[in-house]
Amino acid sequence: MFEKNGIIVLNKPTGMSSSLAVQIVKRTIKPNKIGHLGTLDPLGTGILLIAVNKATKLFDEYLKKDKTYRAVFYFGKETDTLDSEGKVIKENDVDISLNRLVEVSKKFEGEFEQMPPLYSAKKINGKKAYELARQGKEVQLKTRHIHIYSCKVLSQIKKNTFMFEIKCSSGTYIRSICRDIANALSTYGIMLAIIRTKCGIYTLNDSCTLEDIKNNNYKFYEI
Repeated sequence: MFEKNGIIVLNKPTGMSSSLAVQIVKRTIKPNKIGHLGTLDPLGTGILLIAVNKATKLFDEYLKKDKTYRAVFYFGKETDTLDSEGKVIKENDVDISLNRLVEVSKKFEGEFEQMPPLYSAKKINGKKAYELARQGKEVQLKTRHIHIYSCKVLSQIKKNTFMFEIKCSSGTYIRSICRDIANALSTYGIMLAIIRTKCGIYTLNDSCTLEDIKNNNYKFYEI
């Protein structure tokens, strides 16, 4: 039984839920208690903080930590999930220029009331919003106060496709930022990819893979 108390900084692979990643770590190191400190979309990769044993008591503290992401946004299309895995519900013909996007993106720095995506892990009467949405039930979400410290366009990958770096407060939905920037450009938008590069004091340089954990070749941050 693994009895140390602390944090594992996992670089979660894409296509895997945060809960499944935690379960794999649990089966590997066999701690008394384990849990993640803030979910990451299955589509996303990057930092997932995993608390082990007494560190699970730090959930509220770490959940509030600021985060940094790199994400790829595509403009001209919207899906019901606001990412590439959903059903296309809106489209239009646009050609977004890099200069115009940089100008508009700066307006999204500051404090805002943000509407979460319909398909999100936000709880409504104890049930996750995406579970209700998949059942075809009406989902009434409420806005959440967030702070976007910086919203930078790093590069244009191809037509209407751009790489962003976003530094924000906890609880910020990057898919919603894409949607809202698209609205400001009179178009639609979806997130194609996302990587969490920083959470609190931890960066990707501090992280390990699931393979590292299986091979007992990882750094454990004791508390």
